[in-house]
Amino acid sequence: MQIDFTYGEGKHGAAYGGAAGPSSVSPDAVAASMAKGDGGFGREQTSYFEHPVVRKAHWGWEIVWYFYLGGLMNGSGLLSSLADTIGSSEDAALIRNGRYVGLVLAGASGALLIKDLGRPDRFYYMLRIFKLKSPMSVGVYALALFSGAIGLAVLDQLHRDRVLPVNLGGFVPKLVQNLLVALGAGVTASYTGVLICATAIPFWYNGRKHIPAIFVCSAAATSCAFNSALLSLTGGSAETIQKLEKIEILASLAEAALLLDFQMRSKEHGAPLFTGATGKKLKTFTLGLGIIAPVLINLPALFGKRGTAKHHRLKTLLAAGLTLVGGYMMRQTIMDAGKTSADDARATLRAPE
Repeated sequence: MQIDFTYGEGKHGAAYGGAAGPSSVSPDAVAASMAKGDGGFGREQTSYFEHPVVRKAHWGWEIVWYFYLGGLMNGSGLLSSLADTIGSSEDAALIRNGRYVGLVLAGASGALLIKDLGRPDRFYYMLRIFKLKSPMSVGVYALALFSGAIGLAVLDQLHRDRVLPVNLGGFVPKLVQNLLVALGAGVTASYTGVLICATAIPFWYNGRKHIPAIFVCSAAATSCAFNSALLSLTGGSAETIQKLEKIEILASLAEAALLLDFQMRSKEHGAPLFTGATGKKLKTFTLGLGIIAPVLINLPALFGKRGTAKHHRLKTLLAAGLTLVGGYMMRQTIMDAGKTSADDARATLRAPE
């Protein structure tokens, strides 16, 4: 009698984490292997702690950029809707930029998500049903809501810019348009963090109280930085840039506070993010260069009085660039930490916080 065990990339290989290639093992061979203390599968192991219990995420660069561009998309859309609702005439360029950027990045986010899914029809199938308890389902519908709402806002903007003679989006009142954009942006900005935390990956699961909020704060900071840079390059209002820098400072400080609190509370569960090479990248590029440095550069804006703002292009572009790099590295390191955590069976079997 022969018992067939398929490892590696075969039918059950990913589940059991064996060596690559199929192998037929007789009961006698298994017994001999057990006697040597290697678990009966030809591995040199003494316990279940020696190999992973759960599969690591297969996500690649597409999802990292989906998370990153999604944050810029949501923040830009939200800033444009707020400026259009409660802003002043000097914020007209921010409204225009935020709408166009939101629409372009909504298209890019959809393309990245479809590429990760492998086939376009899989995206369609996700829209066939709505599951309130599924972060992925809620997120896809939120992306669709945001895309539709920002599309109406862009039609209104094209009419304002005299590109279209008629406002094709005018059948929806301006306030309703802005509320829909804000609603879609708010849900989409937070769902990505909720999505990765709704898994069995120990690091992500134990970060469920911090990671979604960190993603939201980072989205606010990076979108303010991006739109400040756009205004700086296109001759936008110095007053509007000053407003964005104030929001960026507050969002960045909140992000830093959440990261530090996460490190203190997570203990050994947070090791994949806060120690080793990943921890060094997070502290250098996100906390140091991406948060502390831009806050110090933009600090005068926090105490500047209305009507006294002056535009310093080099300062604005430097601070914005650092914030954008830090926001990307934050998402990259959180993704890497989750994959590292999945390989640690002890972390998986340890009681969650």
